[in-house]
Amino acid sequence: MNWLDIILIIIMIIIFIGGLVISILCWLDSEIALGFGILLFSMFIDFLLIIPFIVLDRGSGSTIGIITSIDKNFFGTTAIYIKSSENQQEEYCIENEELVKKANEYIGKKVKVTYGERVGLYSTGKCSQAPIDKVEIIDAEG
Repeated sequence: MNWLDIILIIIMIIIFIGGLVISILCWLDSEIALGFGILLFSMFIDFLLIIPFIVLDRGSGSTIGIITSIDKNFFGTTAIYIKSSENQQEEYCIENEELVKKANEYIGKKVKVTYGERVGLYSTGKCSQAPIDKVEIIDAEG
């Protein structure tokens, strides 16, 4: 969990509690429709704020190519770039530091990377796509 997660969660809690309090005050003043409207609006805003935590990547598989570069991202994940054809380079994400060290050793070599699926609620500091599970060297001379 990073600072962005904490800020978003605090804002979501404040909006929900504020909407609930204002709704209760409206209901006490016999403004039933306004109270429900404010409560639904606060829940809608909370839903919009939870969207950055939702990850839906059902694609899993593997890719063969040459590792061209590895970059550290802002929130702590690592991007790995694999040249899979003559004019195409794909970006993948790694969360495991051991795999990052292994991939650094394999820069410029032909490798096979395997990745799973990622579905659910995840921190904004985690990969927003399925992270790489395994990096294997294919051609030692590559």
